[in-house]
Amino acid sequence: MPRNSRGMRPAPRHRPYLTAGAAFEIGLKPMDPAQWLDVGPDHAAFMAEKRTRLSGCPPLYYRSLERSHAAQAELLGVAVAHLLDRHGHGFTGDQRVLADRIDGSHHDLAVAGREPLDVLGGIVEEDFLLFGCEGGRDIVIAASNAYTSSGRIVSCVGRDMHFAHEPVPGLNAALAQRIDRVIGNVQAGKPVVRFNWFVTPIASRLFPEGSHAANVEAGEDAARVLSADHRKAGDTLWLRVERQTFMRLPETGALAFGIHTYSDPLSTIAQDRESLAALHRLLSGYSDERLAYGGMLATRAAILRWIDDALTA
Repeated sequence: MPRNSRGMRPAPRHRPYLTAGAAFEIGLKPMDPAQWLDVGPDHAAFMAEKRTRLSGCPPLYYRSLERSHAAQAELLGVAVAHLLDRHGHGFTGDQRVLADRIDGSHHDLAVAGREPLDVLGGIVEEDFLLFGCEGGRDIVIAASNAYTSSGRIVSCVGRDMHFAHEPVPGLNAALAQRIDRVIGNVQAGKPVVRFNWFVTPIASRLFPEGSHAANVEAGEDAARVLSADHRKAGDTLWLRVERQTFMRLPETGALAFGIHTYSDPLSTIAQDRESLAALHRLLSGYSDERLAYGGMLATRAAILRWIDDALTA
């Protein structure tokens, strides 16, 4: 992982804002299958936190339809094979028992009473949704979602992604039909990837309950601090990047939608002029409605002033 010019914390692994536009866009790109699952430097601490959140499968974080079990089993098998092949330094075992050498945990892959997707959620950093085609449309048939605890994504089980996107201003109107086509057109052996990003005062990769409201409230609190001294923005705010992967499972035909979230202090790009310029362009171009939804409306002015200072330093 590259390091920032201060030689301290690593620079952000992904910088999707460099090529993002002001309008909503799908932005899918082909993905090397070898890059499907990611294991970060904080894997052990993060997985302990994630397992605690998913413990007991509360409906807020996990839901499935009975007809998803075959797809769940296929996804677990494919993921375990990937970990053993591409992350063999960190994982050993077989399709029955997997050992995580990074944090010392062991995972029985066929526990009676536990669904395969539930087992997988305690092994990998990614969250997963599974789509199945029913009645000519792709619907969510299972979901394990620890990153955002609003419950909206888990509530999509039995529905399509239009429901998940309803709270996002203008997204369904602009892209709903294209998103449906994208989901339907992903082919086995040809996975794709896209990214989302925003700036937030919440450092944790796992957002608190009521994630949207919590983010907006935290932004308003941060704005009051930064109104007195915008120079604190770099140490107060965090760049949150969401990597989304789409992989068609060859046997069941289900679509595995993976979500991996990264969180880096805004200060890690303080000397990255390319990233600073991109953020300035986007924050200046986004509508107030879109910024408000992302919790960035209150902090935008301070961020822009912080960027201006960094670019002229």
